[in-house]
Amino acid sequence: MTAVSSVRGWHNGGMDSTLTDPLLRGPFTRVLIELRWGDLDAYGHINNVAQFRILEEARVRAFGSPTANRDAAAPAAPGVSGVVLGPGIPPVFGDASGDTDILVFSHRIEYREPIPYRTGPIAVDTVISAVGPATVDVGYVIAEPDGSRAYTVAESVIAMVDADTGRARRLTESETVQLRAVVGDRVPLRRR
Repeated sequence: MTAVSSVRGWHNGGMDSTLTDPLLRGPFTRVLIELRWGDLDAYGHINNVAQFRILEEARVRAFGSPTANRDAAAPAAPGVSGVVLGPGIPPVFGDASGDTDILVFSHRIEYREPIPYRTGPIAVDTVISAVGPATVDVGYVIAEPDGSRAYTVAESVIAMVDADTGRARRLTESETVQLRAVVGDRVPLRRR
């Protein structure tokens, strides 16, 4: 997937606060991702499994690679190669990757409308919505780039796991402080 990222909707740091998203009211990071022909299902819509891949790509581009120290290429600087961290978004996932596996603990997803294939990107708005002792909740809205339609709403719980022991580890004090400073509203899933 080719991605071009931009940040939109931040209500601090001097960003244009007149821009709105259909479902997120607080700060979020927007990632624009090109759809692929292979993402289609037999009905001509973006397949539900392909949407999980789109969410994964958006999460990595927004918050940093969970394998940054092991990636083939050096991590791009913010604003290069489609990676832009929102104002104040710390690269905690990338920074922790030396001794930590960052694993998906759970997903919740609601498909609100089928996503039709087209040329041009789809927007994925991401938000860190909760920080626990060993987990981080990440919310997503897959939407039209102009904010006119929300197709999918999802949430992932990400666990920090010690790479040597394979056991969950607590967030460090520094990670907790950095992440809690950017916590935004939860995505509005219809069933909690």
